[in-house]
Parts: sequence; structure tokens; C-alpha cells
Amino acid sequence: MSEKTPKEPFWRPGLARICLPMAGLFFAVLVTVGNLPGLAADMSDAFGDKRLHLVAYAFLTALIYLSVNRRPALVAMLTVTALGALDESIQSFFPYRQAELLDLLADILAAGATVISLHIGSAAFGSFREVTKS
Repeated sequence: MSEKTPKEPFWRPGLARICLPMAGLFFAVLVTVGNLPGLAADMSDAFGDKRLHLVAYAFLTALIYLSVNRRPALVAMLTVTALGALDESIQSFFPYRQAELLDLLADILAAGATVISLHIGSAAFGSFREVTKS
């Protein structure tokens, strides 16, 4: 009979303690600031609505990705998609805001690009560490 190897924990113990509360706080601030009358429109005019979505959701994705040991890309993509949908649905409750499918797509695009970048970066860093060990 073969011995079972212990599974690694789902969360990365050190990073999850820092990144997950930061992600939760960031999302709460994002939703709050994004739904203040006039402020969201002013920020969108100044920086561009889709750019704001791309930057905010890329940051959220990175925090979640870095917190997870097992299948970080899948977990980050699914979580950020759900948070983007939640954000857009919250906006639909405010008469001065409008939920947009393109905003959700920008959130998902940001998550995908971030996951791909982090995945490639971590693979390259792992290869570099292996080469420099000898």
C-alpha cells in the first residue's frame, strides 16, 4: 500500500491572513465610494470608467490569487467574477447608478489578465529558483 501524502492547506497561511482582509476592505471601499452620489461619475470622467474597473479588479484578483494554495487561478477568477456581479447588482439599487454588463466584462478581463500574469510570473520565478539552487 502506498502512503498518502499530506495535502497542502487551501489557504497560504501567511499571505491569506494579510491579503484576504485587505481584499474584503478594498471591496467594501470600492462599493461604497463607487455608489456615492456624484463621486463615481467624477472619477469615471477623470480616469475612465473601464480603466477604473480594470485596475480595481486586477488588484482584487492579485490579493485573492496570492492567498490560495490550491487552484489559485480558478479561485481568483470565480471569486472576482462573483464580486463584480455583486458590485453591478448593488449599483442597480441606486437611482443615480446603472449596472452595466460591460463593467462586469471589464472586471472579468482584468481578473483573467492578472491570473495569467501571476501564473506565468510564479512559474518563471519557480524555474529561476530551481536553476539557482545548484
